[in-house]
Amino acid sequence: MKSVITVLSMLFFFHLSVEGGISYHKKGSGYPFVLSKPKGYVKGQPMPLIVFLHGKSLSGDSLEKLKSYGTISAITKGKHIPALVVAPQTPEGEGWVPAKIMRLINHIKRIASVDTTRIYVTGMSMGGYGTFRFVAAYPHIVAAAAPMAGGGDLHGAKNLSTVPLWVLHGKKDVDVPFVQSSKMVAAIAKCDSTKCIFTPFPKLGHAEFTQMFEKDELYEWLLAHKRENGISLLKIPSPRIPTLRYSPAKKKKDSVKTALPG
Repeated sequence: MKSVITVLSMLFFFHLSVEGGISYHKKGSGYPFVLSKPKGYVKGQPMPLIVFLHGKSLSGDSLEKLKSYGTISAITKGKHIPALVVAPQTPEGEGWVPAKIMRLINHIKRIASVDTTRIYVTGMSMGGYGTFRFVAAYPHIVAAAAPMAGGGDLHGAKNLSTVPLWVLHGKKDVDVPFVQSSKMVAAIAKCDSTKCIFTPFPKLGHAEFTQMFEKDELYEWLLAHKRENGISLLKIPSPRIPTLRYSPAKKKKDSVKTALPG
């Protein structure tokens, strides 16, 4: 009996080490989600929260898909991010809804210790659209955001201009044209040109941006920001531009129709 208990204990601790504090949640919020608590997380001690919004290819009803690329994928590969990370999942055929993302964040605040002055959002493709959309709807809660290979509604530019943004897009993107990000940046700059950084990549297309979620620069830049008294403080003037390699995608999964952004 003792040997059985020992084996079960070893399996339990092995599971914990593999998952690295990752848990799966199907109910109780605006979206089903995966939550990662970093090593050293202490209940009651507030930590930053990063919200990762996936592209269309990861939509569905299997949270395992969220390990395909993105922040959760990077964590499962061994990357340490000193923050809580939540990755919600949209149903097939649906785009990101700001109110549902906000409901999810409020849920995370109830089940984990969140530093509400350090909430960040990032995503690519449909997730890039979702990042622009969420920040435009709730600029007062976001410390910084990084939309990649996305676009949005130009009417949200005024709210977006109040939050530090790092916008990234490839000039050879045929799934979400480069002009979608450039139009957003131009509209934001007309309201306030001091908080938005735009990094175009002349040789990159669309799928290559999945690499960005494994780069330290993304998380260093996000976590350098903090909101105080409703104002997001820009602590560093610009990010170090990461080196992204060009590698043609074998299969295009994350295309987003410009007429109906998700």
